[in-house]
Amino acid sequence: MNREMYDQVKQGILAHPEHIESLIHLLSVSRHLERIADHATNIAEDVIYMVEGRIIRHKTEEYA
Repeated sequence: MNREMYDQVKQGILAHPEHIESLIHLLSVSRHLERIADHATNIAEDVIYMVEGRIIRHKTEEYA
């Protein structure tokens, strides 16, 4: 999703160069939201390990 946002911001800059600053902020927000999601995932994996003793890190096929 972050890469998709990058492409949309790039198109937005080309179409509306007067809004570059706002679009760059939007890209920054997207990147930070991705980091928040990564942290939330890590916390959830740690909780599952503490409660159930199962290590689920790096097993993305189970999430699909």
